[in-house]
Amino acid sequence: MLTGSEFDPLAPVGTNPDLVLQARVPGYRQGDWQEAAYGQRLLVDGWDKQASLIQPGEWWAQAPFHRWFAQRWRRRGVDVDAAEARVLVEQVERHGPATSLELGDQRADPALRGSWYGPKRSRHLLKALWDAGRLMTHHRVGGRHAYDLPKRVLPQGASVPGVTDDEALQRLVIRRVQAAGLLRPSADGAVWSLPCSRAERDRIAARAITRGALIELDVDGTVYWTTPEALAVLEAAPDPISSPARDVRFLAPLDPLIWDRGGVTRLFAFDYVWEVYKPQAQRRWGYYVVPVFWGERFVARFDAKCQQGTLTLLAWHWEPDILPARLPEGLAEALEQAARAFLAYLGASRLVLPRGLGREARRAWQRAAR
Repeated sequence: MLTGSEFDPLAPVGTNPDLVLQARVPGYRQGDWQEAAYGQRLLVDGWDKQASLIQPGEWWAQAPFHRWFAQRWRRRGVDVDAAEARVLVEQVERHGPATSLELGDQRADPALRGSWYGPKRSRHLLKALWDAGRLMTHHRVGGRHAYDLPKRVLPQGASVPGVTDDEALQRLVIRRVQAAGLLRPSADGAVWSLPCSRAERDRIAARAITRGALIELDVDGTVYWTTPEALAVLEAAPDPISSPARDVRFLAPLDPLIWDRGGVTRLFAFDYVWEVYKPQAQRRWGYYVVPVFWGERFVARFDAKCQQGTLTLLAWHWEPDILPARLPEGLAEALEQAARAFLAYLGASRLVLPRGLGREARRAWQRAAR
């Protein structure tokens, strides 16, 4: 169950939310998420593992994150309850949605030079207020947050039901598992990234398992958590041998399915590395590499960019058990359908293909572009 999408602004073939949604929503077009978020309010900006788009109905569970961030910022010398922070909130309340270029003192603080958030103290305050849930993103202007009050952004207003910290944390744990489908408790800390210790998370997860909200599975000696809904989908899935029809999907580099890279390696024998921040000389696969999923396995990965209506596949790498000269039955046809949908999603009418595809896959892409 998709509960949200990690936000990342890099967009060689659409942003991460774009890619997550095009893999799941038929007819999705690049940029549609912005209308869903800032027009219809089906999504809102919030924190979940990283900066993400989440469902507004999940806002109540954000309280532990908000308190954790407020304490973290206070240790850095930025207090969301200080007078200077209240002034910013009052300014937003009076004037409505505004970016960091329009709010607060625009002078640079020499002590903040070199900071990730820039040298303006007002920008640090705005980020702290956003992290603490005192301000939200009304929309974006050239990638910048236009801040507003939660009561004016959330469809249901800013009211939060009377829930305990444990209830909110349990929802965060379940939401993380829901997003991934199957998730190892032993996954890297960056995959979990919750506002509590691992011991606290395990206590909360154990209670959720006892109540039937989570299920613990042993897969070849490795423990995974899943949800009853996800397990029901898996059990109802047709046998791939008796039902060979399978779709190809192009996944986002930060798709929830591959958050837990170690778990993906164990389950699918697919070793995925996102090399976007590596120097070019150290990359094995490419800059912005998209995994290719067919049926119930990963079959390839490719690096690509789309500019001015031209999709350029910079590199295509088949998995070792795929022979480009003789693709498994049904793969070329599924690839053609996926390629056609991908070109439509990007609004691309021209195509540049690399070497290494093999004749069948090359023809599938070429037919898709006609």
